[in-house]
Amino acid sequence: MAAALTAARLGHRVLLTEETDWLGGQLTAQAVPSDEHPWIETPHVSSGYRELRNRIRDYYRRNYPLLPEVAAQEVLNPGLGNVSKLCVEPRVALAALEEMLMPYVSAGRITVLLDTVPVGAETDGDRVTSVTLRGTRTGELTTVTAPLIADATELGDLLELTGTEHVIGAESQDETGEPYAAPVADPTDQQAITWCFPLEYRPGRSTSSTSPPPTTTGRPTPTPSGRARSCPGRRSTSTP
Repeated sequence: MAAALTAARLGHRVLLTEETDWLGGQLTAQAVPSDEHPWIETPHVSSGYRELRNRIRDYYRRNYPLLPEVAAQEVLNPGLGNVSKLCVEPRVALAALEEMLMPYVSAGRITVLLDTVPVGAETDGDRVTSVTLRGTRTGELTTVTAPLIADATELGDLLELTGTEHVIGAESQDETGEPYAAPVADPTDQQAITWCFPLEYRPGRSTSSTSPPPTTTGRPTPTPSGRARSCPGRRSTSTP
């Protein structure tokens, strides 16, 4: 999103693809409040991200029956969560993101393809020259070329498709020279998997179920390609 908006503002035409039917990643598909540093509400934040946060808060002020004293809060946190200073509903974050895109979509500078994944790529030396996309609903294949292709997927899909050199997990002290790095490289040292889901309180209704079996390990299991799967979220590729 940030790459697509920046390129469009600079006068370029952009094709933005999204694996599912919602843009937004963590704020929308993953239903997770953004995990941020403590200075996020200070001037030390990018102008684009500040605009997004302001748009989300203004959406609540315009459309939700907030108490006057709540609506007047400069740092409004609709969900009152403590993991983030801005806990919101995924659909509100999506509305704000689409609003930011709309001036450029309507002007033809940004084209959004939902339900679309990269399945192939061509390279010339160290440069990616084209990407082949597949519609997950239609199966239709489309090959696009661009002077700049940005991989903004959650798992770095183009790394494997382009054969780009990359490292996963924890590197060793010998590889990086970091004094606190592990003595031996560990490719399985990756962020744990998190499953997020919404809850609804229904008085008088029991929806209990049997407990799942206990897990035997707290570490993620890599896929055959060596990558650990994280939250089921958005993958997007922007090509200005």
